[in-house]
Amino acid sequence: MSISRGLRNNNPLIINQTTPDPWEGLEGNDPDGLLIFNTEIDGLRAGMINLYNGYYLTTPTIRQLSERYLPEDPVYNQVMSTELSRHLDLDEDVVIPEEKWKDVPCVVAYFASGWECDLDKLNQAVERLPFNIMKDLFRNAKDYEPFAPAVKAVNEKKSFFERYKKFIIYGGIGLLLLLILTVLSKNKK
Repeated sequence: MSISRGLRNNNPLIINQTTPDPWEGLEGNDPDGLLIFNTEIDGLRAGMINLYNGYYLTTPTIRQLSERYLPEDPVYNQVMSTELSRHLDLDEDVVIPEEKWKDVPCVVAYFASGWECDLDKLNQAVERLPFNIMKDLFRNAKDYEPFAPAVKAVNEKKSFFERYKKFIIYGGIGLLLLLILTVLSKNKK
């Protein structure tokens, strides 16, 4: 099995920025904007700051968090939503309470990049967070044991054709129809 780009880039929570913020431990970003960190702990720290600022402060439900975090594939974010619901012991349509946020990063990182929850690394990253309010939010996570394997590695680089195959196929069909209509209209004259 191949390793995901998120894991190769020490970015288990797959922060993607074409113009990166000045994250601690940032080495750069790949051509698609996926950030590359010096260590996994640097990537986890940045990912938790991103979770805090981009998600926690908006008070999402489990379903909303999944849909916003992995919007590319509705089936896949539904699997993540179901798994978050199971791990947090909450209904998917309930706003995630403050005391449950500590258990969010391991599940999200697993579905984002295939990261197997390592509480030691997670706790090291928590202690390097910039504010006590963030540290308190993510401290004392319980270990995450996936119920089932992640459906797919969503952050693998796709070929040009894979990314645009719908446009290529439908565009080709559209051009073919246009050509047929042009030929038919010339034959009527």
